Amino acid sequence: MKLSDNLTQVVRFLSIGKMKDSIPIGFLGGLAGTIFMDLSNIMFKKMGLSEKTYAQYAGSVVMKPFRLFFGANKLLGQILHLVTGSIIGIPLLAILKKTGKDNYLFKGAVFGTFTWELLYSFGLRYKVFRAEAHTTGTHFTTLIDNLIYGFVSSATMVFLADDSVFPKSPVKRAENTLESEIIEVRDSSSESTYEYQPEVRFH
Repeated sequence: MKLSDNLTQVVRFLSIGKMKDSIPIGFLGGLAGTIFMDLSNIMFKKMGLSEKTYAQYAGSVVMKPFRLFFGANKLLGQILHLVTGSIIGIPLLAILKKTGKDNYLFKGAVFGTFTWELLYSFGLRYKVFRAEAHTTGTHFTTLIDNLIYGFVSSATMVFLADDSVFPKSPVKRAENTLESEIIEVRDSSSESTYEYQPEVRFH
């Protein structure tokens, strides 16, 4: 009993202060997704499945790859990657606001795949990144990283945002419409019953 009460209190505490401002929600959701994306990338790199980290890719946009072996330059690359991932979260929130939060994980996965194609594939193809990737394993792991980004970002946004941020699903709108119609029918029937009651007078 105490455990259930404690869980209820935690849920109530977390539900307090839900955010309604789109920019912070999208930014924080993108930041969370980027952090988990980096953790996945580091794990793949330690396993020998990925050639480079995202700090190296992002840093190579503004400096030559060999300079990224120095600590300060590597930190700059990591900051650039975190900022980029956070900002990209804002369009994802716009999609969720337009389409609703139903199937948000699927929408996040689609968005993550899109960012992988747009930033990673085109970035390598058109030499936006000076750092290069050569193995097929690296391409696969970066796709997985971007899927994780989409999953975590969308889930974080749904968790942080107030329910009013997202449009109601068609099923929910239909339920609300049906409920309002039932209430109207009840009100009208009660009014008609009242109006047609016979008037009894006592003399």
